Amino acid sequence: MLEPGVKKLIAPARKSMITTAIITSIGGTCAIVPYIAITEIAANWFRGSPSDTLWLWVGVAIVAVFANGLLYGIGLGVTHISEANLRYQLRRRLVQAFGRIPLGRVDQTSSGSIRKMVCDDTAAIHTLVAHLAGDAMNSITALVVGIGYLMWVDWQLTLLILGVWVLIFVVVTGTMMRGFTESTSQFSSAKTELSAATVEMVEGIKEIKNFQAAATARTRFDKARRYFAEISYQWLAASGKPMAIISSFFQPAVILVTIAPPTVWFVSKDWLEPAYALPFFMVGVGLPVGFLQFVQIMQHLFTANQAAQDTADLLDIPHQPDGPHTDGPGPKPGEVELTDVSFGYNPENPILRNVNLRIPAGSVTALVGPSGGGKTTIARLIARFYDVDAGAVKVDGLDVREVSNQWLLNQIAIVFQDIALAHDTVANNIALGNPQASRDEIVEAAKSACIHDRIMRLPHGYDTVIGGDGGFLSGGEKQRITIARAYLHNAPILILDEATAQTDPQSERDIHAALAALAKGKTVIIIAHRLATIAAADLIAVIGEPTASTSETSVLATGTHAELLERSETYRTMWEKQQEVAK
Repeated sequence: MLEPGVKKLIAPARKSMITTAIITSIGGTCAIVPYIAITEIAANWFRGSPSDTLWLWVGVAIVAVFANGLLYGIGLGVTHISEANLRYQLRRRLVQAFGRIPLGRVDQTSSGSIRKMVCDDTAAIHTLVAHLAGDAMNSITALVVGIGYLMWVDWQLTLLILGVWVLIFVVVTGTMMRGFTESTSQFSSAKTELSAATVEMVEGIKEIKNFQAAATARTRFDKARRYFAEISYQWLAASGKPMAIISSFFQPAVILVTIAPPTVWFVSKDWLEPAYALPFFMVGVGLPVGFLQFVQIMQHLFTANQAAQDTADLLDIPHQPDGPHTDGPGPKPGEVELTDVSFGYNPENPILRNVNLRIPAGSVTALVGPSGGGKTTIARLIARFYDVDAGAVKVDGLDVREVSNQWLLNQIAIVFQDIALAHDTVANNIALGNPQASRDEIVEAAKSACIHDRIMRLPHGYDTVIGGDGGFLSGGEKQRITIARAYLHNAPILILDEATAQTDPQSERDIHAALAALAKGKTVIIIAHRLATIAAADLIAVIGEPTASTSETSVLATGTHAELLERSETYRTMWEKQQEVAK
């Protein structure tokens, strides 16, 4: 019933679930005892037996009723506490897993999918842990004990009644539950897609509003919403119709119709004492209700099982292994080198081929070229967002696969075009790469990034929460916050991916001055589209689709600005087009 990955996932709660199963099983047994007591009282009454056992049976019935409620409550309390602890641990493990699996894998996972995994899927496990052992075992035990008692009273009548119920159930489920598993899987997938699209829509609401309703209708959110609605109807039809029909058949009034005729017949034939007809009207009427509860639990369990499997699959993603080097510089401090590097997000379709590029320590190297040529991919390989398919990437003369991830990220500060700020104070956002930094150091970093004056105009200065309480910043201002973060991180290697892309022309000059101060004494790798901003770089590498003339390598040419204007047609064409636009 449970996948191996799910069993492993809920293993920490296994002892609690077993304890609850035992407790609620005893409670389920107690649920039948009052009916046995009533039957025995009635039997003694009809037989004219002494009433000295009357109060004994009354006492047994009362104790059994209280014991059933008490044991059920205690049992579910145990698993609910265990589930709360497990959910907390799972969320911690998920967050930790995102820090240990390849950064590129995280980068490719939408924020909506991550939210569903961390919040929704872990919450769905609640049914699996908190109710599977308790509710299921309580229902099963009451069902089994009830049937066992009726079999003891009269096995022939019991089998006759059960045969009618089983026939009804088989006919309904056999004809109407087809495709339930497939529709549930599609429902889970559609829910994930809608969750991801919703988060992305909220994050891009300004752009969506800018293009009005006609464009919004064509967004991924609209498609996901429509698909989710369609799948929801199919899923509800696949699960709801059979349950509605079964429930209608198994209502007490209908069940009474299936019990009364054969029971009256057995009594009239003197095959059954009148007093012992009572269990069939009391216990028998309640058995299908317990069975329906069990079926409903199984439906919820199926959904929870799928959510748990998604969580287990994520936790089973192989962690990016740490290399043995954890401390101290390598043999070539500050140098970055790519040797015969080939890589593709899909290995069958490589983006980079046979890249050989040496970036000397303390130099400024620019990566330029057509969009999609692999410039940002090179930057991410240097930071080991991914491992190369072939060749090697070296930082400080050490293969990035031979160093710890912590060591590597301590050597590199990255300012990507995509801005990532936390819903936290300005000070904490700047200090992300150096949590031990003092307020004076944070302020100095902000001044160097030309953002201090703007911060001081916020409602609470450096203690203003970004995104709330008046802490709204423009794209260029957010970019300068990330530059201040990189300044405070003070890593020897600096990667700038279009760091001034979201700044206005007036502030761009100040940003370049800040970057010049930040880059002093560091190895700087700049990814740029505006060639005028990198014309003074020590080395420029033109990255693009390999051609026969480049011996099938993604590095089309390297050199200074003047050298590339003379011998790189790609670079010269890009420069001339940008100069024409600037006129």
